[in-house]
Amino acid sequence: MAAAGLLAAGCSTSQTNPTDEAQEEQAAPTTEQVTGHISYRERIALPDGSVAHIKLSDISRADAAATVLAEQNTTLFGKSVPIPFSLKVEPAMFDPRMRYAVSAQIRSADGQLLWTTDSTNLVDVSQPVVDLGTIMMIKVNGAVANDAEIVDVNAFLPFAARGNEPGWTLKVDSERMSLSRQNDPTTILTPTPTTTREEDSYRFNASTEANSVIVDVTPQLCRDSMTGMPYPYEVSVKVNGETLTGCGGAAQSLLTGREWIVEDVDSKGVIDNTQMSLNFTNEGLLGGRAACNQYTTSYQLGGEGLTTQAIASTQKACAPALMNQDEHFLEVLGDVARFEIDDTGALILITTDNRTIKARAADADSDSQP
Repeated sequence: MAAAGLLAAGCSTSQTNPTDEAQEEQAAPTTEQVTGHISYRERIALPDGSVAHIKLSDISRADAAATVLAEQNTTLFGKSVPIPFSLKVEPAMFDPRMRYAVSAQIRSADGQLLWTTDSTNLVDVSQPVVDLGTIMMIKVNGAVANDAEIVDVNAFLPFAARGNEPGWTLKVDSERMSLSRQNDPTTILTPTPTTTREEDSYRFNASTEANSVIVDVTPQLCRDSMTGMPYPYEVSVKVNGETLTGCGGAAQSLLTGREWIVEDVDSKGVIDNTQMSLNFTNEGLLGGRAACNQYTTSYQLGGEGLTTQAIASTQKACAPALMNQDEHFLEVLGDVARFEIDDTGALILITTDNRTIKARAADADSDSQP
């Protein structure tokens, strides 16, 4: 036993704290060179005299400007993409706790931004030589400030917005942006502008010599001023000195992608621990659990409301109280005419005679905002 104790003691003194090991591994960046190429997909020749700017920066702090560690500026005459780059650095320049990335731009001889990166190209500082391969850039359309944060919104498109008094509609896809106004017979058409982030909003600046058009899209619950229909974005359009406001995005996105747990039916509460639920799909199906049985139906979203179709349910027998709640819940659900998201983020389904079903997202905090 004594020998075993000595052996255990000897083992314990030789053990190393995993945290210390991780810190030691992180404490010695080895990167001395970062290489790669920059390119773009368009079949467009580079203007002579344009300049490729490649930067390696510390991007760790979201609330501060990136610190540039190394950069390469190449004036381009008779060259085409892909354009190679090689950035020389010292390992001591890096802090293993921070994040480092390469960004790139191509500007014309007079400084106009032509192409830029819109994604984060991280550098692994544990490698002596980091080859980032080919970094793709996007073509810049519209007005973009020199210090603007350019974002990729491909997943965000197509996007539509609308407003009232006067009525207007905006449509944006990957190719073009169109703006129609009730008090103007002409539709403004422009190539889809490069998207930038302005504080909490996304900005499409499609201003040209002919028209000034700036669209700000803010992720904030918005209710249509005429119908009350909720939408996921507030939208402001500044066009030739006039400001239009309204709502944008798909109302359906407020319903899908989560399970809603029912908290109340017709202001009568629900039986404890029944976990009644609502699940909306992008394909227009609605289903879930009632107090006793499973149910399924379909739903439709129109300009002014939400309606359900005939509801089918399983025929499991339960206690009378559960069966009664099933019947009442499905009867109210079958008469839904519209929906709302309240100030706490709860979903309210409202019938033609103003009865309600209240539900909350299963993963949402009860105090969270939409």
